[in-house]
Amino acid sequence: MAKRVLVTGSSGYLGRVLVGRLLEHPLVARVVGVDVAASKLANPKFKQHAADIRDEFLLRSILEEEAIDTVFHLAFVMGEPKDEVRARAVNVGGTLNVLEAANKSSTVKRLVVSGSASAYGARRGNPEFLKEENPLRADTLRYGIHKRMVEEEVARSMPTVRRTLQVVILRICTIVGATERGEGPVATFCRLPVGVSVLFHKGALQFIAEDDLMKAMLRVMEADELRGVFNVAPDDYTTIREICRALSKPRVPAPYSLLWLSLFLLRRLAGKTELTENIVSYLAHPAVVSNAKLKTALGIRFPKGSLEAFLDCARALAGSADKAAGDVVR
Repeated sequence: MAKRVLVTGSSGYLGRVLVGRLLEHPLVARVVGVDVAASKLANPKFKQHAADIRDEFLLRSILEEEAIDTVFHLAFVMGEPKDEVRARAVNVGGTLNVLEAANKSSTVKRLVVSGSASAYGARRGNPEFLKEENPLRADTLRYGIHKRMVEEEVARSMPTVRRTLQVVILRICTIVGATERGEGPVATFCRLPVGVSVLFHKGALQFIAEDDLMKAMLRVMEADELRGVFNVAPDDYTTIREICRALSKPRVPAPYSLLWLSLFLLRRLAGKTELTENIVSYLAHPAVVSNAKLKTALGIRFPKGSLEAFLDCARALAGSADKAAGDVVR
């Protein structure tokens, strides 16, 4: 049966990539984007609505008008927002509006919410691989806190959701890929003169290749019956040490408190926002997740490991930079 899919946050990094893959999918007849930012995409199967996800009435109108059966909710204010009130209204309140609109729709059968592995929190004593039943305890990185709050509010609302609406939450680890945004983790790391790790901590990091994530999200759309929470990540993790060795970049292990203070002062005095002091907790106490539940439910695998995904992205970014430099010379 042909799918009619709506994507919130369709003009953002993840939204743009997913919309492109959906338009290529043989089962998808229509893709509708919802974003406050305009889209330059021209495709007869695609239509963009300039809408704010906080407007529930408008969302419901779009869902009915377009006869949407699947919703991917990706809209989210990223990073460490300067306007906490607005960020929470969009991230938490906006998600509840999307859930309510989908719940009241006569056509929507599945709502897929983009969550994050960071919602588990960087806590001392985290197991090597966190499972879906482990508690969400994020309390440092603002992104992780908001993702945790989103899940808490969705869980509170679930008793009022109709049984025919399948709600899926994907707790995704850090995404890297050839089309990664300029302020993404790989670009940020490659710009730094040295790699910094936390002294006496292994610093496990988990990266999922953009292509592997897209395949997983399309399988979520295709599945006949799917609901619940699923971690989305490769089978393994990597470390700052391994990344630095692969990129021939010097590594400086620093005490937790010194690294935290350095990033705190850098953000306060120099206005640097790419790296904040809150990231240090995730370097010291990683939130690495198990993908076993999703692999069992969908029968999929993730070919690229964390280090391979990171290095592929780094090479793609370097190639783009070389091409841009060549264009300038010509």
